Amino acid sequence: MPADVGCPYPGFDKTGQFYEQRPAPRVRPEAEEFAVRNKGSIDLFNAEKHTHVIPPPKSPRCPPGAGRQNYEQSLNGNVGSLLGGKGKPPPVAPQPVARVSGKGEEIAEGHKGRGMNNLMVSYGQGRPSPRPNPRVKREAEVAASLDRGSRMDSLLHNPNNLPETPRNAPRVKKEAEENADLGKGSNMSKIMGKYGETPRSSRPVPRVSQYAQDNAELDKGKNMQATLYNYGSQAPTQPAPKVKDGQEMANLDKGGRMSRMIHEANEIPCAPKPALRACSSAGRKNIKKNRGTISNIFAESSKWQIVPTPGVRN
Repeated sequence: MPADVGCPYPGFDKTGQFYEQRPAPRVRPEAEEFAVRNKGSIDLFNAEKHTHVIPPPKSPRCPPGAGRQNYEQSLNGNVGSLLGGKGKPPPVAPQPVARVSGKGEEIAEGHKGRGMNNLMVSYGQGRPSPRPNPRVKREAEVAASLDRGSRMDSLLHNPNNLPETPRNAPRVKKEAEENADLGKGSNMSKIMGKYGETPRSSRPVPRVSQYAQDNAELDKGKNMQATLYNYGSQAPTQPAPKVKDGQEMANLDKGGRMSRMIHEANEIPCAPKPALRACSSAGRKNIKKNRGTISNIFAESSKWQIVPTPGVRN
C-alpha cells in the first residue's frame, strides 16, 4: 500500500511541522452553530480529521471452476497476454467431412480456392486454359478473321503493310480537269516538301510613273538592308553644317566627349590628386590602413608553410 494513503493530497505533512499556529477564534455561545458550519467540510490542514483508508476489494462470491475462471478473465483481460506472446490459441473445432457425390467432386474442388490461390501466388506461370475452336460458317470466315484483331494489329505495328482501300475514279468533266488536278494538293505538296526549291511564280513588272520612281526604289527595302548589313560604312547624306564663330561648340555637339567616355574611358587622363597631408605618425598610420590590409595579410601568410595534421580540422 502506498505511503500517501490516508492523506487528503500528495505531500501532506502529518507531523504538523509546517502548520502555523493560529489563535483560537473567539465565538459567542449563540454563534457557535454558525462558526462550526462556516469551517467547511474539507479542512485540508487538519491532520486528525483525514484518516482515509482504502479498504481492500471484496472477494467475489463465485463457485470454483468455470465461474472463477470467467471472473479472472474479465478482471485481467486478454490484451496483456496477447501482446506478451503468452496467449493460448483458440480451440479448433473438428469440421465434419463434406459429403460430395461423384458428379459434384469437380465443383467441390473448385470451391476450395485453388484457382484464386494460383492467381495470387503463381500468376503468369500457368498455361492458358484451352478454348474450343469457334464454329464459323464459310460465308463468315472473312469477318471472323477480321474480328480477331488483325486489322488493329496491323494499324499499331505494321501500318505500312496495309493495302490501300480501293476507290472509284472520280468523274470529272473536261473543262474541270485543271481544277481537279489542283484539288489533289500538288501545290501544297511543293510548299511543304520542296519549299525553296521550286521556281518562283512570274510576277508582272510594276507600273510606276516617273515622278514616283524614287519612292518605288525606297519601297524595295534598300535603306533597311543597308542599315542592317552595312551599318557604319554608309556615306553621309546630310550636308555639312554651316558654322560661323561657334566651331568649338559645334565640335563638342557632335558627341566626341561622350563617345570618348564610353569607348576610350581608359585613355582619359585622371585629374591630379593633391598629396595627402599627414603631420604625425598616427595620421600616416591611418592613411596606410585606409589603403587596405588584405595585401599585407596575403604577404605575411605566404611566408609561412601550413602543414595539415591528419584527423584535425584546421
